[in-house]
Amino acid sequence: MLRDLHIRNLAVLEEASISLASGFNVLSGETGAGKSIVVDSLALLSGVRASSDQIRTGAKALTVTGVFEPLVEGWRQVLDEAGVEGADDVLVIRREISHSGRNRVFVNDQPVTLRLLSLLAPYLLRIHGQREELGLVDPELQRVWLDRCGGADGEEMLRRTAAAYGEFQQVAERLERLTGNERARNERLDFARFQLSEIDAAAVQEDEEIGLRQERNILRHSEAIEGSLTEVCELLFDRDGAAYGAVHRAMQLCEKVATWEPQAVEWRQELDDLAIRLSEMDRGMHMRLDTLDREPGRLDAVEDRLAVLERLFRKHGDSSRELLRRREELSQECQELTADESTLSEIKGQLESALRRYREAAAALSKGRRRWAEQLQQRVQTDLAELALGKARFQVRLDVRRRGDSALRLAGQGVEFTARGYDAVVFEFSPNPGEELRPLAKVASGGELSRLYLAVQLAARGDGDNRGASTLVFDEVDAGISGAEAATLGAKLQRLARGAQVLAVTHLPQVASHGDNHYKVSKEVRGGRTHTHIEALDEAGRIEEVARMLAGNEITDLSLSHARELIAGAHGRSVSA
Repeated sequence: MLRDLHIRNLAVLEEASISLASGFNVLSGETGAGKSIVVDSLALLSGVRASSDQIRTGAKALTVTGVFEPLVEGWRQVLDEAGVEGADDVLVIRREISHSGRNRVFVNDQPVTLRLLSLLAPYLLRIHGQREELGLVDPELQRVWLDRCGGADGEEMLRRTAAAYGEFQQVAERLERLTGNERARNERLDFARFQLSEIDAAAVQEDEEIGLRQERNILRHSEAIEGSLTEVCELLFDRDGAAYGAVHRAMQLCEKVATWEPQAVEWRQELDDLAIRLSEMDRGMHMRLDTLDREPGRLDAVEDRLAVLERLFRKHGDSSRELLRRREELSQECQELTADESTLSEIKGQLESALRRYREAAAALSKGRRRWAEQLQQRVQTDLAELALGKARFQVRLDVRRRGDSALRLAGQGVEFTARGYDAVVFEFSPNPGEELRPLAKVASGGELSRLYLAVQLAARGDGDNRGASTLVFDEVDAGISGAEAATLGAKLQRLARGAQVLAVTHLPQVASHGDNHYKVSKEVRGGRTHTHIEALDEAGRIEEVARMLAGNEITDLSLSHARELIAGAHGRSVSA
């Protein structure tokens, strides 16, 4: 979710800050006021290419900062792989563009590349508008939306397919090691044997480095330890006024008054216990002093042993346990690389079984997808009709990608397959009668794509199933519609925003009235310069803005009354409420 947005020196906007909430956020304003600037700023945060022409006249640089609370899983892995540290539950993305062409990107104040921002952006927001759209034509995203229609059953089918694929890959890699190029296999065998002999020669014991490091610390500081322990013994026993003597004197005094003071008996017993513990402590310290650093050259021996272990750790793992686990892997690899024909035949049988299990799981998934595709098509077609695209056609096509050398064959042809099955999911669309269905990347205007995206989202997510979604941005999704269709659009955006966050730029009051939060963009000329402002509207301001959208700049009592009625109806309230 996008929590805060700060824009400085972008186009005619000198500076603005917006705090956004969950739900349906509406952005409105007069034509030319600069509503698209907000979308432009979000596009910059999503990693699109920037131009110095976007910098406000007279300014040296533009800056856009967004504070996000990511809800889509996977964003942490993107940052971890890039080495970006300190990522918690809030991400602060900052983009700076200067006239010199310098383009800087920061994530939580750490400089990152524009490419990393592009990889991270889909986990934060998706933009759909008149000029550009992000993600709708991505085949992988289309597959995800289709699979989402399968619900819990679909998740289980995907899990089984992924597990079967992982098993097949593991066995295939073993077979490849055995049946690969003879020279390469021998080289690999020699190398594995060398590594195995290197570990065996070290005779590694589990967790031995822990004890060695502790011993090294003691030996390195033996003089300080000896001096401290000697002084402690003196304080307890070996000098005038030592603790042990003082405790014995206290025992005698308690015993002296025990006839008159009942508690003195108990105190005397406690002092006796303390004297015993002091005596045991003194004995233990003297024993430690007698054994401290009595073996000449022991520190050198410990250092040498740790050096051997740490050299092996750098190659094979960061602990003796990892080292021993690696030894088992190398031993098994050597056995496989020297396997006889019976072993080779056994692994080939395992591979065939694994491929058969994968084929069964992937076929069940494919069958489910065909069923979900029909459901998705029907739902989307219904929503498109209500969004002024009643004559448009939408279809989900399942295909396969041919690959001659593939182990998986369907109808006698090799096909590509992954942990997500072998289906290639393609969304096809025809906006007008008589036009053939074509992939989304090749058809539809920005407005049509935005409404199609909305219909697909509603169909794939369902009511109340929006948790974990990225922020959805619609730029003038209402282009080309009005009246009842606009009201339907507003209701659908409101529905999509349940439990999620939607930001829509609109010029229609029927759409704006459904918003949970309303922001107004306005501009003024001051000192010969154009200044754009963005403000969050309260209830009264919202009614006035919807009235302006209904009647134009001259707001009347009648238009205000209509605005109240429109907003109340959109939220299921009576006008008096």
